[in-house]
Order: sequence, then structure tokens, then C-alpha cells
Amino acid sequence: MNPPDVGLYTARSSGARPSLADLDDSAIAGVYAARVPRSEIDPATVRDVLTAALRAPSAHNAQPWRLSEVGTNEYLVWYAAADKLRADPDDRDGLMAVGGFYETLLLVAEAAGLAAPIAVGVRRHGAGIDLGVVKFARLDREPDRLSGSIGSRQCNRFPYARTPLPPGLRHELEDLGQILLSPDRVAGLVSRASVLSWKDRRFVADLEEWTRFDTSAPDGMTFDCLRLNRLDVVAFRVALALRTLPTWLAWIYAQRDVRLTRASSAMAVLLADDRRPETLFDCGRRLIRSWTLINSLGYAWHPMSVVIDQSTVTDLAELIGGHDPVAIYRVGAAPTAAAWSKRRSLDAVLVPAPL
Repeated sequence: MNPPDVGLYTARSSGARPSLADLDDSAIAGVYAARVPRSEIDPATVRDVLTAALRAPSAHNAQPWRLSEVGTNEYLVWYAAADKLRADPDDRDGLMAVGGFYETLLLVAEAAGLAAPIAVGVRRHGAGIDLGVVKFARLDREPDRLSGSIGSRQCNRFPYARTPLPPGLRHELEDLGQILLSPDRVAGLVSRASVLSWKDRRFVADLEEWTRFDTSAPDGMTFDCLRLNRLDVVAFRVALALRTLPTWLAWIYAQRDVRLTRASSAMAVLLADDRRPETLFDCGRRLIRSWTLINSLGYAWHPMSVVIDQSTVTDLAELIGGHDPVAIYRVGAAPTAAAWSKRRSLDAVLVPAPL
């Protein structure tokens, strides 16, 4: 079942949209169908918004965000160390994922007629890192222009057409702090990074922990989303059993990423001023805005994070003039629709505030 085709969530991208109601026992279709009454904030609408925000993306679909209710319509947003990836030692991926979760929440809220500003405040503790408190209120202005498209934001791992991107899209991505490169300039880095990753025990251990050998798991990477055929599955299981691959075999495995890189219109690189938690949180917000914009215009995106996770990040930084790259992803027109990944329920994410 798909969400109602109403004005709050519309997009021009192809493929059936998932039922967000399936993510939780409570039906949340109403978040798309009506604006909240100006006289009150319905707790059910807030819960629906929080549930819909769970569609945010994350590396390996680890979903490292948590929410803790700290007041009436107020929620602490924090990064859970329990979902930390081994290949993410500085929490870059995790903090950006939580930033992306918040931006998704914000856009969903505005689509439902709610404001959801956050008071950013970083605090480290044993369970993770607090990022700030969100307080829901009535929206007293027009919704963000991207709020109508957030429900169609989706990663697509298929090959893309290599047709040039529209100048307007390129300019907006640049305004969001990105540099666009030709795929051919990056393909060599992708090959080296992928080889290094398949030889990296941390990377393979993360795959072993977060790969789901079915299509219904509420977290992790399922094979339908990874787009693996039967031969790919066998090769994947071999890699997990070996824990690290010899260079020649790692090179063979890496060619899939290289082919996908070349089958793109452009490679977008997101820049950061520093690696502080609040900066990475903001980077995650900018990624969601970029990806939602791309999907709203009928184009697709797909991260190539191995380039950032391995020593190749130094070479990428030199390629872009010494800036600090924190994300890199493919952009292009995808002729084939992708599968939708699954999410945990809100009850699994809504937990007591950490000490």
C-alpha cells in the first residue's frame, strides 16, 4: 500500500512509494492528508511525523538515531553508540545520519503543518552523543519547498544515464556546499578505495553485522536493496567467510563500484569546515536536502562512501583543492526503480533519555 497521493508528499521520481504505515502499528497516512489545526497540536500527528522521519537514510541502514521525550512535544535527538560502525571510528557517518534524520523530521513536520526547530547542544555520554532538543509547534508560514518531496527521497544503486545534469540542479547542489566532478576523474579512486575496503577487516565485519539475508529485516542491508543476484550472493558469502580478501580478489569485487561510478552523470562531494559533531550534524542535514532535491527533479543518487572511509580521502581532498570531503555520491537519471529499504518501529527508537 502506498501513501495517499496528496499534495503534502508529491514527487516526479518513478517507482512505488513505501507504506510508512507499515513501519509501525499506528497508521500514519494522515500526516500526508491534512494540515494540523491551528488551535492545537495533536499528539497523534506528532507521533506520525516521528514515524515518517524514520525513513531517513544511514550507512548500512544502521539507523543510529534515538529520540527521548523530555517535555510536552519536546524530544532529545541523539546518536546511539550501540549502532556505531567499525569503519566509522570518528563517528562521521553516524553523526551525519542523525543530522539527516532531523532534516527528514523537519520536512515531514512542515508537510503536516508543524514547525520543528532544534536547539543544538552537543553532549557526550556513555550511550552516545546528544545533538539537541526538538520542540514541535504550529507552523506559521508556508512549508519548506522540499517538504512535498521528502517522502520520495530514495537511494538507487542501479546504473544511471550519463546525460549532463541540468545547470539549475548543479548550481543548487553547489549552493549546498558540494563540488561536482566527472565520474571518470573519480573512478580510479573508487577502485582503490573499494580494494582497500575489501582488505579491511573493519569493513567486512560491518558487512557481516549489518547484512540481512532476507527482505523483511527492520534494519541493515537487505539483498533486494543491495541489488545482488544469486552469483553475487555466493561471492558475498565467500567474502564474509574470508573476513579479508587478497588483493587480486578484492580488485575483482571492486569493479562493481567502478562500473556504477562510470554509469553516472556526476559525482558530488560534500565539504565540511571541520569535523565537530555539530558540523557533521549540519552536513547530514545538507545531504538530505540535496538528495530530496535530486529525487524531486526525477534524478537519482547513491553514496560511494568507501572513498571517504579509506586513505583515498586524502587523494580526493587534493583533487578538490584541499577542501575536507565528508561524503561523495553518484548523481544521474536512473531508468530502473529501486527497492525500498525497511526501518525499525518508532517504539524501538523512542527510549528514555540517556544519563
